[in-house]
Amino acid sequence: MSKKSTRTESSAEFPSVPELICIAEPVAGLRSSAATGVASESGANIKSLSAALKAAGAVMLPIFGSEARVAASRDAIAAAEGAELTPLSNYYSVAVAPEKMEKLAEDLMNDPNVQAAYVKPPASPPIWRDTSESFPDAAPDGELAPTPSFIARQLYLEVAPGGIDARYAWTRGGGRGQGVRVIDVEGAWRFGHEDLLQNQGGVIGGSQSSDLGWRNHGTAVVGVFGADENAFGVTGIAPLANTRAISIFAANGSANSANAIRQAADALGAGDIILIELHRPGPDGNGSGQDGFIAVEWWPDDFAAISYAFSRGVIVIEAAGNGARNLDAAVFNQRPNGFPVTWRNPFNTANPQSGAVFVGAGAPPPGTHSRDHGPDRSRLAFSNYGARLDVQGWGREVTTAAYGDIQGGANEDLWYTDTFSGTSSASPIIVGAVACIQGALRAASRPLLTPTSARSILRGTGSAQTDAPGRPVTQRIGNRPNLRQALLKLLPIAQKNLKAEKIEKIERKEVKEIKIEKHEKIELKEFKETKPEFKEIEHKPLKEKGEKEIFEKFTDKLNDKFNEKIGEKGFEGGPASGSNFELAQRLGQLEQTVAALNHFIPAELRPDLAASALNQEADLQVLEQEMQANASAANAAKNVRDSR
Repeated sequence: MSKKSTRTESSAEFPSVPELICIAEPVAGLRSSAATGVASESGANIKSLSAALKAAGAVMLPIFGSEARVAASRDAIAAAEGAELTPLSNYYSVAVAPEKMEKLAEDLMNDPNVQAAYVKPPASPPIWRDTSESFPDAAPDGELAPTPSFIARQLYLEVAPGGIDARYAWTRGGGRGQGVRVIDVEGAWRFGHEDLLQNQGGVIGGSQSSDLGWRNHGTAVVGVFGADENAFGVTGIAPLANTRAISIFAANGSANSANAIRQAADALGAGDIILIELHRPGPDGNGSGQDGFIAVEWWPDDFAAISYAFSRGVIVIEAAGNGARNLDAAVFNQRPNGFPVTWRNPFNTANPQSGAVFVGAGAPPPGTHSRDHGPDRSRLAFSNYGARLDVQGWGREVTTAAYGDIQGGANEDLWYTDTFSGTSSASPIIVGAVACIQGALRAASRPLLTPTSARSILRGTGSAQTDAPGRPVTQRIGNRPNLRQALLKLLPIAQKNLKAEKIEKIERKEVKEIKIEKHEKIELKEFKETKPEFKEIEHKPLKEKGEKEIFEKFTDKLNDKFNEKIGEKGFEGGPASGSNFELAQRLGQLEQTVAALNHFIPAELRPDLAASALNQEADLQVLEQEMQANASAANAAKNVRDSR
């Protein structure tokens, strides 16, 4: 480890630029490109629009691609689904010098072919770094020993409630994210890092920023969920997921976050994941640091891009931002000048929603890396909060690639940190958790989580948020994921597997007494009195008697005794019948099948579950109640099968 310096990085100072967005009136039928300029397919008078663009030296470029293609695709989906979709062919990014944006936006708003024109503040990554935290001085590579393993410092991998229990997910088939694709949307990455060489496809869109801050950030983010599984460095939460990236920047230095999100959605399929590692100054920031920074979906074009991804079944995970704001506040309901009149505050859960998973930043367990940031799972002071937030991740002390405070040197590809922080560090933890679940569902040939059901499982399971002085749980950031709980809810372990596990445990240890649960008043004591020959095995190691043979002999004779009792009394108090036991088995199998079908029907086809999925935990409570009811109905038959 190299010596530390006093050089610090301001979390709000990342080279970026504002964006000018224009939303045209659909009836104008605009068609625009850098080569041909603006035209109207409907014959609208566009002279004033063309003049304003020409005077500013500006070009309008469609955000979602060719207007004709986007419109045709929208019409086809609307016809197939019988639903009215938001038009996307009329969203434009206007390429113009930043100093001309405000004036041009005013001119565009005065044009009858334009319904909205606004300037978005520059986006930056939602990292949080104290001014007291510093980076190491660069040291020659020769001074560094081979990279050790830092996985012991990745305490967010551990069991709940302190961690998300990623290690349990790794014991389940597919639980390392196999078959899942993730695209990170931000500014720059170092995919040549020694711990990011496997299962990644690099940067597939946009042009990377050359800034070290952006590059450190992107590398750290990907390291949290996608770092390689090896004997050195760190290990990602879902190390076998395929990871790629799209930059918000173009080669000319302009930025367009909505276009990057749209590109990511087009490159993925249903059940895959987009991570948005961006936030912007909101309407009430004071200009100091990240005060008032909010999630990007508050701006109409970003909201439209996220909604587009949602319509494709892609799960979008979005940092809620580090502005220390209550997103339920009335200020966010006020429509800014230049926004379309149809705009509604997406942070208000009574309004139309984008469907993205909103992530807040919670404190890690006190003592992590010998530091204390407040009670475990309490809201960190910088994190935004409110009813819109779905889930929290660690907002401090995240160990990952980049930055170099636990291993530095001259070569960035060898850098590691254990102080990655912000909703920046919280969001990739959620990406990793969702990727583990999707991989396990895929491996089990089960339907993947949809954007709606992903929000439901994250809201309805996990380790609950806690109070901190001045930051009560009413300032909602949500639960911390618990992968064991979520996977057991979505993929209950089959009874035959449980039986095999029980047998394996019996084979591995000495059995001093075999206890059988009471069923229909048959107890082990009664059984031993009628079958004295079993006393001889009671206190002997199974390995001395031929383990499986004795176990099977014991259970077979116990079943005979049980069937004899059933023949006398009948099942569940019914008339005595030799076929009652078989009937109970068939009934139990049917009930289990019905329970499984109920559980795995996608949420969007279950209005009873999906109705409150956008703003309440009740959806998971309903799901749990239904599962408990089904389990209770089949309990007697299940106990019969378990005893065999």
